[in-house]
Amino acid sequence: MFLEATTTTAPQKGDVGIWLSAASGQPSQFITARPPAVMDRFLLPFVREHCLSALPPDDAFWRFRDVFAQKIHPIFPVVPEAVLNGRFLNPCHVVLRQLVCLAAGADPDMAPHLRLQNRGAALLSPHDFSQALSSAVRAILETSIITDRVLHIQALVMLSLFTQPTCPEEADLPAQLGGRAIHHIQTLGLHLLRYDAPNCDDLNNLFCAVWALDRLNAAVYARPCLIHERDIGADLDACIRKRPPCFRLFLSVVQWLDQVVELYRPGPSAEAGLEKISYIDLPVLEAMIVHADALAVPSPLIATIETFYHAVIILSCRLPRPGTVPAASTLPPPSANARRSLAAERIACAVPRDHLSSVPFVPYAVSLALSVEYRKMRHSRLPMFRARAMNAFRRNCELLRRFGTHFWSARVVAGLGERVLKEMERAATTLARDASPPPARPPDDPTPPTLAMNSALAMDNSVDFSLIDAVSGQDVFGHIDPSFDLDAVEDALEANLDIGLPLNWGDWGQFAA
Repeated sequence: MFLEATTTTAPQKGDVGIWLSAASGQPSQFITARPPAVMDRFLLPFVREHCLSALPPDDAFWRFRDVFAQKIHPIFPVVPEAVLNGRFLNPCHVVLRQLVCLAAGADPDMAPHLRLQNRGAALLSPHDFSQALSSAVRAILETSIITDRVLHIQALVMLSLFTQPTCPEEADLPAQLGGRAIHHIQTLGLHLLRYDAPNCDDLNNLFCAVWALDRLNAAVYARPCLIHERDIGADLDACIRKRPPCFRLFLSVVQWLDQVVELYRPGPSAEAGLEKISYIDLPVLEAMIVHADALAVPSPLIATIETFYHAVIILSCRLPRPGTVPAASTLPPPSANARRSLAAERIACAVPRDHLSSVPFVPYAVSLALSVEYRKMRHSRLPMFRARAMNAFRRNCELLRRFGTHFWSARVVAGLGERVLKEMERAATTLARDASPPPARPPDDPTPPTLAMNSALAMDNSVDFSLIDAVSGQDVFGHIDPSFDLDAVEDALEANLDIGLPLNWGDWGQFAA
C-alpha cells in the first residue's frame, strides 16, 4: 500500500510514498470508498438476489472459460489465470467469472450456450446476454460487496472493452468506464511501476492493459489520453518487454498507435495537417513479431493483432479530406494512398478467413476500412476504381452486419453503409430511366443489365467494368434523394478516419435497429 513517507529515510527518486505490508495495519488504498448507506440498503438485496446469480450453468462456464483463455486472455491478460482455473464462489470470483463470460460471449461460437441461471433455461440473444452480465457487474460495483480496488480496475477494463450501449445516449459509456479504471490505477500509484508484491506480474499486466485501453479509447472515441508517459514512474518499454509474448506484441502495436495519436492532437499537429500531409511509417509486422518473441503464438491470435496493426496503418496517414482547400493544394506522398488501400484490403480479407478473436478493435478496424472505401467510391474519377471501391464497401457492410449481433457500433455503421448503398441504387435507377434506351438485347440474353450489375457488385472479386463504363460520366451521388442527408453521412464516415474529432455514433443510433 502507498502511504506518504514519514520516516527519516528518503524514498526513492520519483516515488510518492513507500510500499507497506498489509500487516502494518495502516489504511489501505486497495479499499474503495464505501457507497452512501442509503444506496447500499437499497441495492444490496437486489444485487444479492439478481446480480450474483447472473452466471451460466457450471458445465457451460467451462466452455466460456476455454474460449476466453484461448482467444482473449493472451491479448488482454486482465483476469488472473488462477481465477480461470479455480472453483471459488465468493463475490469477487463470481464477478471475475461474469467478466470472462461477458468477453467470451462475444464469440459467435458461443451462441448455443448463452444462458444464465437467473434467467431460467431460455437461450438468450447475444445482446440480452451481454446486457444482463454487464448490468449485473456494474450494479455489484456500486455496492459495498466488493471493496478491492484492483478487482474494480479489472472489472472496469473488461466492461470498457465489452459493454455495449443500449441506446444512443450510452454511446460513450465504454469510454467512461475506461476513465474510471484509470482513476483507480492512479489512486493506487500503479503508474509508478515501483512496488514489490506477490502478484507483481499481475499488477504489471493490469497497468499495461489499462495503458493500452487508454490509447484504444483515444482512437475509437477521439478522447485525450489520460495516462501520459511523463507521469509513468519507470521505464514503460522495460515493463512491456517483460510481458508474455502475445501481450507484448499487442502492446508494441499500441505503442505505435500512441505515436499516431500525436498526428491528431490540436495545436501544432492540427495546423500541420492543414498545410502538409502528416504520416508515420510503421515497421514491418513480421519484425515486430520477432522482436516480441511471438513466433510461437497461435496464428489466429497473430491474425487478430495483425488486423489491429492494419487499423493503425490506416490511421497513420492523416490526409486532408477530399474536396477541401488543403486537399486541392497538397499532394499525398506516393505511398499514403497505397498504404491505406492495402491495409483496408488486408482487414477485409482477414476477418472471414483467419478465425479472429471477437475483440472490439476488430469491428473498429472494419469500420475504418469501410471509410477508406467510401472515400475512394465517392471521390475517385476513374469508373473502374469507383466500381472496385463500391464492391469493397458493400463487403465491409456485410462484415459489420455480422459483428452487429455483438457490437453496437458495428451495427450502427453497417446500417449507415447499407442506407448509402440503397440510396445509390435508387439514384442509379433514376439515371438509367432518364438515359437514352440502350441498344436492343439479343433475345437469348436472359439477364437484365441491372441484375447483372448487382450480381457483379455482390461478388467479392468480380466486377463487370463494361457495365460501369456505360455510365462513367454520370454522378450517382449528385442524384441521391435530397431528403437523405448525404452531407451528414459523409461527415460521419470521414470523421471516422480523423480521431482528432469527437464522433458520437449515438447520433446515428436509428441505424442500429
